[in-house]
Amino acid sequence: KARLIGRGREAVRELGIPPGRLGKLGVVENTASVHNVVVCTLCSCYPHDLQGDTPWWYKQDSYKTRIIVDPRATLKEMFGLEVPHERAIQVHDSTSDVRYMVLPLRPAGTEGMSEERLARLVTRDSLIGTGEPLQSSSVTPDR
Repeated sequence: KARLIGRGREAVRELGIPPGRLGKLGVVENTASVHNVVVCTLCSCYPHDLQGDTPWWYKQDSYKTRIIVDPRATLKEMFGLEVPHERAIQVHDSTSDVRYMVLPLRPAGTEGMSEERLARLVTRDSLIGTGEPLQSSSVTPDR
């Protein structure tokens, strides 16, 4: 986790995940006190090689403008994600030089889960910060 946050591109390579054509990968961690969300206000810079296809809404001016001006309301209205008021929201603007990815807050009840099963809880939206990871009950147990 420390390597991923400190040197994202190199850390994904260590995990055997090809980083593709990334410049720098900035990884920001959601915590109990901070929720992070990613946007690209200039175009649609997105770590496509890591996260797959860019969501349609990520390229929309309405998302880009609203998430900067009022992230809490935008997350609730566009994605149904209610971030408690005691939790700060930080918005990170991706560029062609630095692409951002959110390290989601670990769901309760996942202690002792295998890495493979934990990975199944992570969604594209949770890596952008517009959603939370799935709950542990939503994936089948390890075999």
